[in-house]
Amino acid sequence: MQFLDETERKTAEILAEKDENFKKIYKEHIEIEKALDKFSTKPFLTPEEQKTIKELKLKKLNGNDVMKKIIKEKIAE
Repeated sequence: MQFLDETERKTAEILAEKDENFKKIYKEHIEIEKALDKFSTKPFLTPEEQKTIKELKLKKLNGNDVMKKIIKEKIAE
């Protein structure tokens, strides 16, 4: 995950193995990235596809925020 520093990344790896809530959010993050990658290969996007991309990016950003919050809480413990 590019939005994390090294300490946060290590904590995320541990959480992905042990915390079911974090694991769920992380898997969703990966699925969104895959979906966005499929759109990136298209030379032209329909208005519906553009809308879908915006929704996916927003969902991914929200997931990033939630994961970052969980990681910071875990580091603070």
